[in-house]
Amino acid sequence: MNSLPLTDTPVSASVLVQMGRRPEPFLLALDGQAGESALLRCQEVVRAMPGKRLVCRGEWRGEDVFIKLYFGADKYWRTERQGLLALSINGITAPTVLHAGTADRGALHVIVLEAIQPAVTLETAWAETGDEAARIALLQRAVVCIANHHRAGLEQRDIHLNNFLLSGEHLYTLDGGGIYDAGVDELSVKRSRDNLALFFAQFYPHDDYLIDTVLPVYLKQRSWRSEVLASVELHHRVRHFRCGRLRRFLKKIFRDCSAFKCESSWRTFRVYDRSMASSEMVRFLANPDASLQHADVQYLKQGNTCTLWATRVDGRQLVVKRYNIKSLSHRFGRAFRNTRAAVSWRNAHRLWMYGILTARPVALVEERFGPLRGRAWYISEFVAGDDASSLCRQASLDDTAKVAARQVIDILAQLALSTISHGDMKATNFILSERGAVVIDLDAMRKHDAADSFRRAHCRDLRRFMRNWEGCPETEAMFTEMMRARKLVTAL
Repeated sequence: MNSLPLTDTPVSASVLVQMGRRPEPFLLALDGQAGESALLRCQEVVRAMPGKRLVCRGEWRGEDVFIKLYFGADKYWRTERQGLLALSINGITAPTVLHAGTADRGALHVIVLEAIQPAVTLETAWAETGDEAARIALLQRAVVCIANHHRAGLEQRDIHLNNFLLSGEHLYTLDGGGIYDAGVDELSVKRSRDNLALFFAQFYPHDDYLIDTVLPVYLKQRSWRSEVLASVELHHRVRHFRCGRLRRFLKKIFRDCSAFKCESSWRTFRVYDRSMASSEMVRFLANPDASLQHADVQYLKQGNTCTLWATRVDGRQLVVKRYNIKSLSHRFGRAFRNTRAAVSWRNAHRLWMYGILTARPVALVEERFGPLRGRAWYISEFVAGDDASSLCRQASLDDTAKVAARQVIDILAQLALSTISHGDMKATNFILSERGAVVIDLDAMRKHDAADSFRRAHCRDLRRFMRNWEGCPETEAMFTEMMRARKLVTAL
């Protein structure tokens, strides 16, 4: 890692706050240190909560390190130190604390940690591992680590895949601030169960079948019999925590936070993916209709209810769906309800949280007059590929077509597992892309809490889906067989 020039001036806490979420590399002078030991170089910000916390990659005493900075009060700094100390005392692998102190005459509290290299987070390792056996091995290592926490009376309250770091044969526990010492020799069954369920809730519903495979590993590590922690009870708690996690996340997508930029006024409401917040994107979102004048614009649909077009912004191919107001009565009827664009925005993020492929949501824009809503725009990334109706136009269904059809059925199965109905199962709403089948047109999608409500909507979806293939007996037979194999065919 390259060092910053020694001539750079150390920054103060107030300057760091002014730098916002994306500070440039900076130099910090540690209190109580002299010479080279006083200089802490922050090269890259990994996480920023302006005015509260910064996590950086950097350098200290010629070594690569991770740096955690806490602004103002030392509450979170002390919690982090105590959590890391508890891990160390109980023999649980965690990064070594190289320094804990202050900077800028106490305005900043600092923790310097060894940099574990090479290493990947458990989330990255999981995403890069497609083999089921390898995934089971990763989960087994994770549950052994979690069992060791619980045996030591420790509970990782912010337990998720990015708080575990994989390096060779070692799995490191990160984030001492999330470690709670219950003050007992071992966690109780109830607290252990809920903490383990909270970990499994980070995975997609279609991975839940793996829980029963790795649960015996956890039980063995705790020296528990199978009846102590029943699988059915654990699955129930996983669903409970997953619902809570999704509910909290779906609140964030409509407000300003680390992932989203939100701008609201009396006349306009805009929220968009912060990672795409370039100057060109901001100009585009100020008036999405202006892109209709671009030479490369491509109309996809022109109707009374909505207008759909593709355009390019900041090098990205985007799809803009504008929900129109047809009449004065239509305007009045829609003014007090969530816009269909907002429903699409919410549902797209819901699908991403469930691991169901859809076009990546980019932005939501609404015309407003105070609390009243008017026209609205939903913007997503363009997905290249034929739609599923192309399976009807093929002379014969080869292996490529069968793979694509199986991907569509996978989406139907994932929606069913998540008790989500689509509401408009036209073949054109499934794009056969290079990364797999993608479901689009989400404004009629609904998440069901009641089993009877979902069952009725699910049957309607399947009936509508099968009507796509009425003129294509070979395609119809293929989908019928695949649906039966996945137990999707009910009393249609």
